[in-house]
Amino acid sequence: MDKKTLLLLGADSDIGLSFLEEWDGPVVAHVCKKAELLDACKTSAKLYKVYGDFSSKEGIEIFLENVKSLNLEIGKILYLPSLPAIPTKYAKVTDDQLEKTFMVGYYAAFRVFQTFLPIMAKNGGGQVAAILTSYCFGAPPKFLTPYVSSKYALYGLLRSLAVEYASKNITVNAIAPSMVETSFVSNLPAFTVEQEAQKSPLGRNATPADLVPILKLMLSGDAPYLNGAVIPVTSGSQLN
Repeated sequence: MDKKTLLLLGADSDIGLSFLEEWDGPVVAHVCKKAELLDACKTSAKLYKVYGDFSSKEGIEIFLENVKSLNLEIGKILYLPSLPAIPTKYAKVTDDQLEKTFMVGYYAAFRVFQTFLPIMAKNGGGQVAAILTSYCFGAPPKFLTPYVSSKYALYGLLRSLAVEYASKNITVNAIAPSMVETSFVSNLPAFTVEQEAQKSPLGRNATPADLVPILKLMLSGDAPYLNGAVIPVTSGSQLN
């Protein structure tokens, strides 16, 4: 595994923290609300913490300028941010809810990639990975229109970038997990969480640790022909 600097968006999330415990290269760690958890994280990675509010265009642009000011060579990007999937009937979705969901889940990723992929291409390539959802395959559940729509938008962005930047030695891949036991599921009814666990051939929902090995492979540089892939991480309950 090479030691290029990783730009980890959502480093203070449950998945981000779990990933950092298994990563030992330099990391520009985007934090939003839980900086104290990042401080307590047991990682051997050298961290450069940068605050970023992705709920507005202004916040995104300030974050990007702060990252560039570090003058580090970003060679890897892992995009995790997403607003929680809050069940809402379609007729009740507000403009603010829709805008913020897309701002965090799609537009911020668009601007991050637009800023750093051309630089990565000039520097000889790199790796990009992101998290989608198993809801991108088959029929999604009801009442999650903003969340599912933003994930489909990100899906399209990743597939497009995989094609455009393949000749620049940049791979762009994603995982699509079924329900993961993180703080996000606290917004869902308990019976929904239990139903999802029962659907799994393993009889449980995923944990952040279940996702880390696949993300590490995508970012390692050891799988150069893996590009444009969206890998279901569902224990077999959902295949693309």
